[in-house]
Amino acid sequence: MIEQQIYNQAMNWVIEAGELIKQLLQADLEVNIKASHADLVTIIDQKVETFIVDNIKRHYPEHNIVGEEGIANTSSSHTYLWIIDPIDGTTNMINRRQDFAISVAFCYEKIGVFGIVYDVMNNKLFHAFKNEGAFLNQSKLEMLPTARLEQQLLAFNLPWNELEYNVKWNSFFRLASSARGIRVYGATTIELCDIAIGKLGAFVQCSIKSWDYAASRVILEEVGCVFSDLEGNEIDITYDGGIIVGTIQVHEQILQLLKK
Repeated sequence: MIEQQIYNQAMNWVIEAGELIKQLLQADLEVNIKASHADLVTIIDQKVETFIVDNIKRHYPEHNIVGEEGIANTSSSHTYLWIIDPIDGTTNMINRRQDFAISVAFCYEKIGVFGIVYDVMNNKLFHAFKNEGAFLNQSKLEMLPTARLEQQLLAFNLPWNELEYNVKWNSFFRLASSARGIRVYGATTIELCDIAIGKLGAFVQCSIKSWDYAASRVILEEVGCVFSDLEGNEIDITYDGGIIVGTIQVHEQILQLLKK
C-alpha cells in the first residue's frame, strides 16, 4: 500500500531531521524576527523544512506541500497534501533548548491519512495512521477514558496582549475557571500530544494554523478526541482559526461554556 510506504518513509525523515536539530543546536543560533519580537525563526527551522521538503520532492514531486516557513510550497490539483511545521515551539527551542517538536501530516483530499509529531529532545515520537491506532514510539496508546472538564488540565491559549481591553474574553475566563487548571506550553503539538497520553484533558486556541495541529489531529482522533471550531462546527485539516479539542464529553462541556 503506497500510503503505508510513505508513512514509514516519513517517520525515518522526521527522525533524521531530529538528529540534524541536535547537531545544529550545538552551535550559536542566529535568530530572526518575523511579525514581532515574539514571532521568531532560526536557520534550524529553515534547514529542517528544507530537509523534509527535499525528500518529499525527490520521491513524490507531484504532491502538494504546505510548510510554515513556505520553503518550496507546492499547490496543484493532486489529491495528496503534506502539512509541515519544522519546529513547533521555536521560542522554546531558542530559550529552553527543549519543549519543541517536528510536525508532519499527510492528507488525502483534506482528510488526514497519517500524522507524526517528534518531541526531539525527549525522544518521543508520536505517530498514527488513520484507523490503525496511535503510538508513542513503539507503544500503542489506549482510547481515552470518559472524564469531565473539572477533572482535567486544560491547555488554553488566548491573545494575551488583548485581555486588558476586551470584554469579549469573558466566556473564556469562565471556561478557565471550570477546569482543574490551565497550562500553556508554548508548543501546540506537545500540548495536543499530552492529551493523547492523559497528561492534559483538552485544548482551546483562539487562532491557529493548520500546521500547528494537523499531525496531532490524526493522532488524537485515533484515541477518541474530536476537533471543531469555537462554535462546534466540523473543520477539515486545512482549517485556520479557533479550535476546541477533547474527548466527546469534555468537548461538549467546553462548547456549552463558550456559548453561554
